[in-house]
Amino acid sequence: MTLESNKKGFKGLTGFDIKFLALVFMLLDHIHYFFQFTGKVSVLFSWIGRLAGGLFLFTMVEGYTHTSNRKKYFSRIYLMSVFMAIIKSLMEIFPALQRGDGFYAENSIFSTFVILIIIFKGIDYIRGKNFIKGIGLVLSPFIINYAIIFIFQLLVVPFFSMDMANNIYLIVTSFIPSPFMVEGGLFLIITGILLYMFRENRKLQFISYGIFTLAWMIGIPLIFIRPISLKLMFTNYYEWMSVFALIFMFLYNGEKGKSMKKLFYIFYPAHVYILYGLSILLYNLIF
Repeated sequence: MTLESNKKGFKGLTGFDIKFLALVFMLLDHIHYFFQFTGKVSVLFSWIGRLAGGLFLFTMVEGYTHTSNRKKYFSRIYLMSVFMAIIKSLMEIFPALQRGDGFYAENSIFSTFVILIIIFKGIDYIRGKNFIKGIGLVLSPFIINYAIIFIFQLLVVPFFSMDMANNIYLIVTSFIPSPFMVEGGLFLIITGILLYMFRENRKLQFISYGIFTLAWMIGIPLIFIRPISLKLMFTNYYEWMSVFALIFMFLYNGEKGKSMKKLFYIFYPAHVYILYGLSILLYNLIF
């Protein structure tokens, strides 16, 4: 990788540089995720991989803010979201698509981005003092989720088996993502909101990201998990390491850098399914 620079020296990281680094960190994380069953992949891969989520959110906020066509931007992400969510649902519905130990690929960060973009639009309306429309959009992913659950309880569950009702729900939420089922859940959603709300003030943006990440990822284990030790914070509950994404956010120079949209939209699903397929082959060879 060649970082953007000139003869005067290092000028910081462009948006492309940060995305590329995030892809590398994510790849390492997913190598551990898909092959940890072997006991041969170091947890260090996932320590490094913790940086990917925050950096992807950061660049997504920048991309949404500066894109010339937000509808087209949303459409691309939504279509990728549906594509990966349907594959995930099929893997859950059909055990034949799962690995021998029942594991299957649950990755679908695009669904999280879909919810965030809807909330971002609501925040924009609120800033423009269109409070009713803005608050409605911000709350809509949650309201729709509960409305779907209510309709299912009323019209689906009484007439179908629980397995069939669950399968129908999985397919429906592939097209209408639930904020409670998407990758990263409420943590990534709130993190994305903070990054977007304070995007015009880098100091507040970075401080809010750091404080929230540590409060959520260290505070919750300390409160609810007993006993807990320093060792567990590095072996089981190491999500807090995502705070180190701040290092690369600080180095962002505000420039877009190279434009390689297809790289990011193709690499994410491609590497997930390739690694998943390889993990199935390796599992079958070992067991």
